[in-house]
Amino acid sequence: MISLNLFYLSIMDFEDIYNIHHYQDNEVNQVITSLLEDEELLSLLSSLKPGIQQYLPNFLSTRIIRSFLIKNFENLDSIKSFQDALAPLVEEMIDRTTSEFTVSGLEHLNSKPTLYISNHRDIALDSLFLNVARYREGHSTARIAIGDNLINGKFSEKVMRLNKSFVVHREITGVKETYKKLMNLSSFINRSITEDHESIWIAQLEGRANDGNDYTDPAVLKMLHLAKRKEKELSSWLNEVNLSPVTISYEFDPLDITKAIGWDGWRELSFEANNQRDIRELITGITGHKGRVHLHIGEPIKNCNSYEDLASVITQSMLDNYKIYPSAQISDSLIQKKEKEELIVDFDKEYFQSFLSRFDSLDDDLKSKVFSMYAAPLINKRRGQ
Repeated sequence: MISLNLFYLSIMDFEDIYNIHHYQDNEVNQVITSLLEDEELLSLLSSLKPGIQQYLPNFLSTRIIRSFLIKNFENLDSIKSFQDALAPLVEEMIDRTTSEFTVSGLEHLNSKPTLYISNHRDIALDSLFLNVARYREGHSTARIAIGDNLINGKFSEKVMRLNKSFVVHREITGVKETYKKLMNLSSFINRSITEDHESIWIAQLEGRANDGNDYTDPAVLKMLHLAKRKEKELSSWLNEVNLSPVTISYEFDPLDITKAIGWDGWRELSFEANNQRDIRELITGITGHKGRVHLHIGEPIKNCNSYEDLASVITQSMLDNYKIYPSAQISDSLIQKKEKEELIVDFDKEYFQSFLSRFDSLDDDLKSKVFSMYAAPLINKRRGQ
């Protein structure tokens, strides 16, 4: 009997498959070679090393960066070898930009391929921290779903696809085209887990939760199940894909002010302009100070009767396991109009004043938006949403 997987493959556009997929091992060396000649990437990397750029002209600092990359990356020929070479740099980034990184739920990490559904605060780091946890425990990293807004044919796309990122198409028009793209994506994700034995990371909704409210969109769950819907009922499918909710908590958000200001008028901008903005924010998220970061890996969900119920269970897991830091507690108190003098008694004075000083340049309306963003998880916990 011809399986439904073969049927789905037969209707998939093979160009679409390639456009979704991350790079394969036989493409790695050629892509790395092109990156070593990418002046935009080399200039960016040198700018992230202030000690180099401060004392050396740009052409010399980029040569130093290129020499480092050649030494560590030039002869790599697989995704695994690329990630092994990248791992020390990722650990260095974590040491430099966080006060601590903690993980709970490690008992739910094992060799079984898993569909991780995560809250989404940062373009790159939410999935990165999960993969760091998996890598440290000796497990293969997960494939990462990224929006096509990050795809530009330039170095950023190449680096993400080297790091096992695959593409989720957002701007789709027409019923037939929409169904085709969703089926292709769903088929790819399900095959990744059941046939390739690769775990998947995907956000609980399209885009980041810029207001701090984490909720799961049932439409995402419908898409994930789509390719297996005629073959497996929801509960049976859940057991097959080992669906696990993941919660990431940041003490500080390097993009908190950017999110409060918002992106009015972005739809009128060109794709290139929006893409450049996304890349700038991606870099700010990686390089900015995040304070303490906590990752919780939830127990796999085995049984649910509807997409709406499943979405509620995932969202509740995230609410229960979101780690509340003083930044959220202070913000919550300010929203409640508590006097600053009273708050200084309630919280560490130096911490309190340092946190508030981040927003000295903002007017009261923007401050209110920032504090609401930080306080949202605590408020939602209190409501038992």
